[in-house]
Amino acid sequence: MKIAFVIQRYGENIVGGAEYFTRLVAERMGQYHEIEILTTCAAEYHFWKNEYPEGSDILNGIRIHRFANATKRNPNKHTQIQETVFYADHTVNDEEAWVTEQGPNCPEMIKYISHNKNKYDCFVFFTFRYYPTYYGIKEVTSKSLVVPFAENDPALDLSTTKEIFERAKGIVYCTPEEKTLVERKVGITKGKVSDIAGCGIEVPKSIPRTENEELQDKQYVLYIGRIEGSKGCYQLFEYYMRLVNEFPDLPNLVLAGLDAIEIPKHDKIKYLGFISEEEKYSLLSGAQFLIMPSPYESLSLVTLEAMCCGTAVLANGECDVLKGHCLRSNAGLWYQNYDEFSECFRFLCSNDHLRSKMGDNGKTYVKKNYSWDVIEKKYMELFSLFDHGQKS
Repeated sequence: MKIAFVIQRYGENIVGGAEYFTRLVAERMGQYHEIEILTTCAAEYHFWKNEYPEGSDILNGIRIHRFANATKRNPNKHTQIQETVFYADHTVNDEEAWVTEQGPNCPEMIKYISHNKNKYDCFVFFTFRYYPTYYGIKEVTSKSLVVPFAENDPALDLSTTKEIFERAKGIVYCTPEEKTLVERKVGITKGKVSDIAGCGIEVPKSIPRTENEELQDKQYVLYIGRIEGSKGCYQLFEYYMRLVNEFPDLPNLVLAGLDAIEIPKHDKIKYLGFISEEEKYSLLSGAQFLIMPSPYESLSLVTLEAMCCGTAVLANGECDVLKGHCLRSNAGLWYQNYDEFSECFRFLCSNDHLRSKMGDNGKTYVKKNYSWDVIEKKYMELFSLFDHGQKS
């Protein structure tokens, strides 16, 4: 079968989030089907500036078709339209204006989908929030799957969002919590094809100790991801500095990833910037535990990677997805206020045996639910819906 994965940006240097997830699934499913990527020339998601060259490319055996965006996002206009469609009376035209400004505004991609839809057996649209999914799914309704990456935000209440889920032949959720959220907020037609899949998690069999001299033989807790307010980082800094002022001997807080806000200057907060895949696993395996402060997640690959490394997790309990991972795995604790954060943090630091047991539980949970053989089987079954007697 020939299958198109539609995603707003795609590239080897785009790490984390839906885009990285899409690349992992594409490269894995490329073993069984002819997978092609339809994406834009954007490398970043704030303005959707065209940075990659337009045209075809190949990355790790997967063909990529890139289309130039017609416009860059205007942040002021985007904010104004978003305030209207999220919090005031508005029309469908207002919502479509939001979709266009949300972007990436790429009519050439939609034109390609329209003209070439008979060349593909199936189109898989990754993330529901963006222009390519809304306008692309209109062109290929009966051939479409949507992987929504839904979080609890006002975009789920829009009629344009409901239209996406109505038009899609099937839905591929990441977690049970995401499925429950979408069904509650959007209302899914009875009998709609769906499954809960997520992404395969695979860590190296042999993980060396970190080469960072500052961290060798030191106790630390770890955050990996975008360092920004929407990921709960302001609250994390507030809670950690308050806690370490009360208990100065606590482990350092180590941060890795893109810094989009000002990290507080503190002797016990260490910022590493971007790190390699190899260093990521070294840091995860050596941490006392991973902290995930985000209130909004649809899967959280790094949480599952930590569990797969045998590392316990301390998560924001306001996020149903993260709390669900902790409950089902018995591999993490969660907090919903400072007192709970303080108790859980200190409890994990002082209980080596408990952390070790949580680590074992996490490995079992990931192997059972997020090993590649499990994920591949689910995608193969969904793709078979579109196989009309062809050899794959």
